Amino acid sequence: MEWKRRGAIAGILLGVYLGYRYLLPVVLPFLAAWIMAGWLYPLAKRIEKKTRIKKSVTGAFLLTVLFAAVGLLLYIGIMEVLSQVKTAVSHYQVVQEWCVSLLEQCCGMIEDISGIEAARSRVYLLNTFSGMQEEMLASLSPGTLTALFHGAKNILLLLSALVVTFISAILIIGDMENMQKKIWDYSWLVGTRRVVRRLSRTTVTYLKAQVIIMALVAAVCAAGFWIMKSPYFLILGILLGGMDALPLIGTGTFLYPAAVIFLIRGNAGTAAGCVLLDIITSLLREFLEPRLLGEKLGVSPIAVLASVYLGVVMYGAWGVVLGPLAFSTAYEIGKEWDIWD
Repeated sequence: MEWKRRGAIAGILLGVYLGYRYLLPVVLPFLAAWIMAGWLYPLAKRIEKKTRIKKSVTGAFLLTVLFAAVGLLLYIGIMEVLSQVKTAVSHYQVVQEWCVSLLEQCCGMIEDISGIEAARSRVYLLNTFSGMQEEMLASLSPGTLTALFHGAKNILLLLSALVVTFISAILIIGDMENMQKKIWDYSWLVGTRRVVRRLSRTTVTYLKAQVIIMALVAAVCAAGFWIMKSPYFLILGILLGGMDALPLIGTGTFLYPAAVIFLIRGNAGTAAGCVLLDIITSLLREFLEPRLLGEKLGVSPIAVLASVYLGVVMYGAWGVVLGPLAFSTAYEIGKEWDIWD
């Protein structure tokens, strides 16, 4: 009956939303442990056959090396980002003078084009910026201190989750064969396996490809701004990598306005560098997407953008990833139950 079908659709949507909202954070360490164990298990098994060292011991060693390498890279990256933020703060006066000079030039151009006096437009823009600055300062209220305490709490939770992930991955590597056999023996998991298999071929493949492309674009942009002698090359690279991952936005949203500003400032070389950087990153994406995704995936950019937007509304910042994943999960479950028209 139609009302049953609509009730099932509502139940799936509600269940997926609640699952990703409340259940996923709880099971995420174990899910991450299962993924890492799946990566390292074949190598640990080969080492066990050749050396007779137990898989759990080899897995513990490999995981230690992996965690140490990733932790070292994160530490170096975070220290460099903090150093660049410190540089930006110390150069605040220089940046302010640069912005004032740019404002003077822009107001002069507006006067030449439209006839509006430069003094009037300058006062209007300065009042606007002053209002924005006051709002930012007002946000630094006592609630900021509470947010810092919450941040410390989240760091402790993250460290606890890493410990649980590490220990769980070791246990899973040691008992992988038995766990896989049990999963395949449970007949009620047949439908779940089909849903997971389809998700891994579509949305998970898409998200994994986007993460790889985003990382490469961020690296290229950071290298480009380093060549252009920007002291904030790492921060700009990370920001542009994140912008490039958003559908229908891309690096040009930042690079072309930046090129115009540098051109107004008389820095034609840096302006050309920004344009060239956008061309390189666009070509990089055009080259990598077909090879990482294949021609058969058929993910609509507008559908992804809509799922990202709704995901951010429902899940916050993590909705960039959880949005497409949640909607694809709901679709695949409904497809498994054959409830879509």
